[in-house]
Amino acid sequence: MAQYEYDLPDDYDEYDSNALTQVRRAHKAATKRIKELEQELDTFRVETRVRSVKEVLESRGYNPRIADLIPDSVTSADEINAWLEERSDVFQPVQAGTVASDDEQMQSFQSQAPQGQVRFNEVVNAGQAPAGDESQIMAMIAAAKSPEELNKLLFGNAAGPPAY
Repeated sequence: MAQYEYDLPDDYDEYDSNALTQVRRAHKAATKRIKELEQELDTFRVETRVRSVKEVLESRGYNPRIADLIPDSVTSADEINAWLEERSDVFQPVQAGTVASDDEQMQSFQSQAPQGQVRFNEVVNAGQAPAGDESQIMAMIAAAKSPEELNKLLFGNAAGPPAY
């Protein structure tokens, strides 16, 4: 039997230049750049929408707090105007210079509230403990159903006394 040599030259031995590694690196860099650009685009879209909503609301004389109620799908000025027109019976324009602050709104609410509710709110806001004699306090301690309730009565918080 004759011996044959099958050791043929390999064409790929000459071109081993890590081409696949370079392609993977380029793909990874391109993917990273695409993600960065998509994040930047999303940021610009949000900023543009916020700005256009604010401009439309100011131009039409509406309270700027309405912007939180406008859905995210409404983006252009025409869409915002159409959305406001559909709900014109709900939202009313404010007169110039009459946008009330939160404190003013709370004061107007308190002036409209019944006297008992105002007094109750004052007591709650002052944080005063209930006034009572020793038997009432003992009854409250005896009625506590959990250690947290007892700690709340005795120390003012559910965690108990401070540990030093």
